[in-house]
Amino acid sequence: MPDKVLLTGISGFVAKHVAIELLNSGFEVLGTVRNKNSIEQTKKTLEENNVSTEKLSFVELDLLKDEGWNEAAKGCKYIIHVASPFPFKVSNDRESLTPAAKDGTLRVLNAGINAGVEHFVKTSSIVCMFRKPNRTNPYTFGEDDWTDVEWNKTTDYFVSKTRAEKAAWDLMESKGLKNNLTCINPGFVLGDFLNEKSCTSMEYIKQLLQGKFPAAPKFSVMISHVKDIARAHVLSLANKRAGGRRLIVGSEVRSILELSKIMAENLPSHAKKLPKKELPNFMVKLLSYIDTSAKNLVPDLGLIMQTDQTYAEEILQMKFLPSETAVIDAAKSVVRLKLA
Repeated sequence: MPDKVLLTGISGFVAKHVAIELLNSGFEVLGTVRNKNSIEQTKKTLEENNVSTEKLSFVELDLLKDEGWNEAAKGCKYIIHVASPFPFKVSNDRESLTPAAKDGTLRVLNAGINAGVEHFVKTSSIVCMFRKPNRTNPYTFGEDDWTDVEWNKTTDYFVSKTRAEKAAWDLMESKGLKNNLTCINPGFVLGDFLNEKSCTSMEYIKQLLQGKFPAAPKFSVMISHVKDIARAHVLSLANKRAGGRRLIVGSEVRSILELSKIMAENLPSHAKKLPKKELPNFMVKLLSYIDTSAKNLVPDLGLIMQTDQTYAEEILQMKFLPSETAVIDAAKSVVRLKLA
């Protein structure tokens, strides 16, 4: 009998790639969806990527409701919790995403603990690590760093991801199960989007390719290939060394202007529309009042971010893909899907 994995949010960008990695590795997968209407599209996308869906089943569950989680976790050896809200726009209510992110995480973990699940892997993010006041520039962060959720410049997505990850560790420690949890902390996730289902990563790439950014904000971030993230989740399941760790998964830190240059070189058809210069910081701050999606960038404008993720490569025994590959795969998939 193959080991069974409960995979939350299977129709999302990262989770679809995790499903491919799991199914290709011989696991049985029970994928959760918030709306059963996304089941057929998800199944079709996996099959179009030459993945057998014979060991795949689905269940409709809501992170905001208790119903069904205990039943779904029964018989599962592992849980991979990917589902979490990441809207493109930023809310003025900094706690608006916390219920789904934090309470949802606790629902999933408690259901797994009740069912005797052996290991949990949670999709977290470097946004839980690097935002705090009075940072040096360049700013170095690592596995032991936490975002300051009380800082008024910490936006809703950063708050929700940080509260969710902290709650996960607190719960597992209180049960004496810290080593039964691994958190995967990627940066800006790029790679093949597989289908037309929109996500925030896709929106940024799409808008760059469509010429919506006449100039690029002075914003830099670590780039993570979605295939690396998927592999990291699956490799962490039975890896004792990954237990109790926060694994930073990604490669180089790149600016938005560098992303544009990589796309222009590899997609000459869109080169004219891509930004070729940087926008002054005050302009981005002004724009953030009109377009709330820019609010996520404002606290880190001009900041040079540094981190060392080689410890995660060593634990997982894998080499992360270069940032160029992630950017090119993302841009080409947006064009292939006729979205730009």
